[in-house]
Amino acid sequence: MRTQNSPARFSVWACALAGSCALLLSSCSGKSLTSVQGKVLYKGEPIKGAVVTLHPKGANEVTAQRPSGVTGEDGTFRLFTGKEEGAAPGEYVVTVVWLKEPAAPAGKPKVISTDPPPDPEDGFKGRYADQANSKLSATIKPGLNQLEPFKLE
Repeated sequence: MRTQNSPARFSVWACALAGSCALLLSSCSGKSLTSVQGKVLYKGEPIKGAVVTLHPKGANEVTAQRPSGVTGEDGTFRLFTGKEEGAAPGEYVVTVVWLKEPAAPAGKPKVISTDPPPDPEDGFKGRYADQANSKLSATIKPGLNQLEPFKLE
């Protein structure tokens, strides 16, 4: 004697299958982000306004997500990947660009002008901006990450 599948039995099976697929898709869609904090020092002093960017080692240059953060007054930063806080676990090359306002010429008073302001300059003059030549690196592990300070000269 053959039994028919009841709608209730089908619903339970469909829900279980949908839940398994959702779990599988979420685990395959990408690595989860983990909290990352660090500090940038220049000649032993904290610097403000440095952009710290992590470049995943061995990743596709076009599609790779690059976590980044900006240092505050005390030189500390938190990393964000897009709008989400954190970075995916992995090995990274680190670049740092220190955006500084160009200095006004000495002896000239500041004048209100309609000219656009000059572009900020890299206080390091590109020394730490090229990932191909960077000697800075970071390893992000699952869980809270407190990176060793980046000590730049």
